[in-house]
Amino acid sequence: MKRMHHLKSAFGLLLFAATGCTGTKTEPVSDQTPTSEPPPSIVAGAMPSEESKAAMLAAKDALFTRLSGRLMEAMADAGPAGAIGVCSQEAVKIANEVGAEHAVQIGRTGVRLRNPNNQAPPWAAALVEQKVDTPVFAVLSDDSAAALLPIKLQAQCLMCHGPEEQIVPEVQQKLAQLYPDDRATGFNEGELRGWFWIKE
Repeated sequence: MKRMHHLKSAFGLLLFAATGCTGTKTEPVSDQTPTSEPPPSIVAGAMPSEESKAAMLAAKDALFTRLSGRLMEAMADAGPAGAIGVCSQEAVKIANEVGAEHAVQIGRTGVRLRNPNNQAPPWAAALVEQKVDTPVFAVLSDDSAAALLPIKLQAQCLMCHGPEEQIVPEVQQKLAQLYPDDRATGFNEGELRGWFWIKE
């Protein structure tokens, strides 16, 4: 029975890795003075190629796989609290690596944020505000392709994102330590939790 509980916890944390702690891609530092150009926006009616869609989905899958694998290692070594710590410290780096390998910017945003640095990019802000719950593929005004892919809360994710009374004290304490402004609890199974965003 104990082993089954640990397996459920491990799976829940794997989903947490992919949906709750993905960081945003860090842009390279430039010596140039920032321009006052507006950020890119969605071009109405324009759709990216099937090749671009497939490439963005592949980047999302790669990020999920890599975060899940790293979190499984941490879970085996240090349990749930240790895994959350690894997620906090390594998720941005992993997202940056995947983004570089797939030549995209990639990150995660939420209906309610755990990490305040995970704000939606400007092009996706209106879709996030509307709580769009189906995949959106778009072409932006800078001619890049973009995608916003919804994340629905699975039962196993309740251990980190569910009602507070369902989150074990050890996990609550670690979340409070690492994410003092956490607003990403109180979700129920099947609810829209957030989105992966990708920009080519």
